[in-house]
Amino acid sequence: GLGLTAFLGLKVDGHSREVSQQVEQALTAIPAVVACWLVTGDDDFMVEVAVRDLADYERVLLDQILAIPAVTTAHTTFAIRTVLSHGPVPLTHWR
Repeated sequence: GLGLTAFLGLKVDGHSREVSQQVEQALTAIPAVVACWLVTGDDDFMVEVAVRDLADYERVLLDQILAIPAVTTAHTTFAIRTVLSHGPVPLTHWR
């Protein structure tokens, strides 16, 4: 029933370990967040969310993600369809 995948680039106010930990804790507490990365470049975090539809996405964005005090900007890219997804590389890959 989770028909919509969105990737969010988030910018945060303040670049410290404390701010990063606060944002990480808040994001990992949101059930719709299926993956989260601390990144370099224009964004500070890249977040993948899986939701039912646009209305569900709006609720997650406005009520949960943008409610995190340090988050100042969010921009979203929606997945149209999955072309390839192998998932995590198995640990045996590195032998």
